[in-house]
Amino acid sequence: MHHLVSRQPLVAAAAVALGALAIMTFAQTPPNDDAPDSGRQAAQQDAPPPAGAEVATFASGCFWCTEAVFQDLRGVAKVVSGYTGGDAASASYKVVSSGQTKHAEAVQVHYDPNEVDYATLLEVFWKTHDPTTPNRQGADVGPQYRSAIFYHDDQQQRLAQEYKAKLDKTGAFDGPIVTEIVPFESFFPAEDYHQNYFALNPQQGYCRAVIGPKLEKFRKVFGDKLKNAPKKSEGDNKPKSGKPGTAESKAELKQRLSDLQWFVTQESGTERPFQNMYWNKTEAGDYKCVVCGELLFTSDEKFDSGCGWPSFTKTADQDAVTEVVDNSHGMRRTEIRCTKCGAHLGHVFDDGPVAAGGLRYCLNSAAMDFEDNDARSEAPAEE
Repeated sequence: MHHLVSRQPLVAAAAVALGALAIMTFAQTPPNDDAPDSGRQAAQQDAPPPAGAEVATFASGCFWCTEAVFQDLRGVAKVVSGYTGGDAASASYKVVSSGQTKHAEAVQVHYDPNEVDYATLLEVFWKTHDPTTPNRQGADVGPQYRSAIFYHDDQQQRLAQEYKAKLDKTGAFDGPIVTEIVPFESFFPAEDYHQNYFALNPQQGYCRAVIGPKLEKFRKVFGDKLKNAPKKSEGDNKPKSGKPGTAESKAELKQRLSDLQWFVTQESGTERPFQNMYWNKTEAGDYKCVVCGELLFTSDEKFDSGCGWPSFTKTADQDAVTEVVDNSHGMRRTEIRCTKCGAHLGHVFDDGPVAAGGLRYCLNSAAMDFEDNDARSEAPAEE
């Protein structure tokens, strides 16, 4: 296997020595992939969903990770780990891991379209893996770990292609997107020990090292879409949009923001360096959240970082932004979000001017509005 921490279920040697095998859980016993009931099942054109549910099929690396993410999402009734996209008439973990069947580790997501739509599933898919690495996710290497969307109808195909085109247009990722968008054909549910894996084995090495951190970020970014998140009532008038005393719906916000502003603040996107509004702005003034109008930074703390994005040594107020661990794209970074509304802003790094505290708040221009303020100092120009 190519995982940083082995995904093979572990047997506790000490417990064996003590004769404690009788109390070990099923997940701790390595399965026999060649056994008749080990998951080498007949292909299902669609695993039977709950009544009224629709089905989406995604591949984004290790299905343990993908399953755990989608299980947390409100409106998702069931997630099945399995294999799809291959040319063999059957599939098992042992055979698929050889890379010879062309199957991908994938999940079938059974969801209630009245609770969560396909566009939201796509958003979760794109944000929780790296779609630029062919046949690889982190240390998991092989064609079974490729990025792919298997659409079930014309609408899913259109939405997936449109979303990918938007990501390409905005340069959301450092490299070209290699995600396959192909028609769904068949699906082989994985062996029983693969199902619901993280929930049953949270202390397993791979779960602790890889899945846990990924879920932590997912839950912070999609907090309002989780199954345990309280639903907002129609009468909730908590200010969210810079319009005092009013509540702005997602639809209203999307209409108000530009495509790039929406992509950055709501989908955690990144605009291009040296091709954004404020990277070289020197005028004195305030930088406010484009979503809610909260003061975030001022020109007093803006400096020439050379990175191509507006950079600041500190926030306008110590509580203006919230820091979130970001493990996307194979890196460990610290994301910053607007404390008031949760909009994605950028990241903070520890390579800033030492004399000013050593921090560099790297922002997306699209996440901010600028207002002139003669009480501030002008910022130095980027060289």
